[in-house]
Amino acid sequence: MFKVRASQIFSHAMEDVVAAKKELDAGAPFTEVVEKYSTCPSKKNGGDLGWMPEDALQSLIGETFSEKDKGKILGPVHSQYGYHILVISEIENQQAEGPFNANTPMKELNLQWPEAHTALFKNFHIGLPVTGYGPDETIGTVCKNHNKNEEEVLTFLNTEYFDKHIAVITPDELDLRIQSGTTHLALLDIRESWERDISKIDGSIFITSENCESTIQSLSKEKEIVLIDWKQDRSPSFLKWLRQKGFTNIKCLEGGIDAWTEKVASHLNRYDIDEDDGYRYEDIMEEPDHTH
Repeated sequence: MFKVRASQIFSHAMEDVVAAKKELDAGAPFTEVVEKYSTCPSKKNGGDLGWMPEDALQSLIGETFSEKDKGKILGPVHSQYGYHILVISEIENQQAEGPFNANTPMKELNLQWPEAHTALFKNFHIGLPVTGYGPDETIGTVCKNHNKNEEEVLTFLNTEYFDKHIAVITPDELDLRIQSGTTHLALLDIRESWERDISKIDGSIFITSENCESTIQSLSKEKEIVLIDWKQDRSPSFLKWLRQKGFTNIKCLEGGIDAWTEKVASHLNRYDIDEDDGYRYEDIMEEPDHTH
C-alpha cells in the first residue's frame, strides 16, 4: 500500500481538456496549462491535490499504476465529474495504522483476531491453518523466519483487521451518551443536505465538501466521534479516512439515522434512497477535491 501526491487539470468541457493535452504534449509547463484550462479549486496551487491513498487515484483513472508512472501525464480520463489530466508528483509507501506492529506477539495477535492465523496462511503461506506459534514468536520474527516482507504483512494484517472490526455505537447507547450531557462527544453527519433537511440529530455537525477542511481542523482528537449516515452503509469508509487524518476514537452509528429514527426518535421522518441515482458520501472526503 502506498500514498500518492498528484496534480490535475480538470474541466467539464472535453474540448478544453483536449486542448490542454495538446499543449502539454508540445512541452508547455504543467502549471501554466493548469492556470489556463483548469476549473478545479486546486488551480490556485498549480493543480496540486495533495496526498491521497492509492485506491483513490486508481478509482479515478480506472487502472493500476506504479512508481514508474511518477512524472508521467495520465489522461485525459472521464469521470462522473468531468474530464481530468493528472500527473503523479510523489509516491510513498504507507503502512496501514492499526493495533499490530513487528513486536506484537503472535499469541496476542490471535487473541485479538482469531482468524489471523488462517489469513496469514492463505495470503502469505505462513504457518499452517491449525498449527500454533511459539510463546516468544512475534509478527516480526515470523516474517523473518518465513522470509516475508514485514511491512507488507503488517499492512495486510492492520488493513484486514480494521475492515472487519468497525467500531459501532447503538442508537440506545448514543442516546444515553447525549442525555448524560457529555462534552467529549462529537456527532458528525456525513449525509447530503437534503437528507439532513428531512431528519437530523440535534447538536450534530454537518460536514460537506465545502466545509470539510475547516470542520476536520476544528475537531479535537481527544473527543469520541460518532459518524451519522443513512443506514451505516458509508460511514465505515469515512471512518477509515478519518483514521488517516490521525483520529482514533471513532464509531459509526449502528444502522445510521434510519435506525435512530426507528428506535430513539420516532417523531423524525424516515426516508428511502435509490442506490442507483448517484448517491455517494465520498464527495465529502478529499477525493472530491481531486475531481472537481
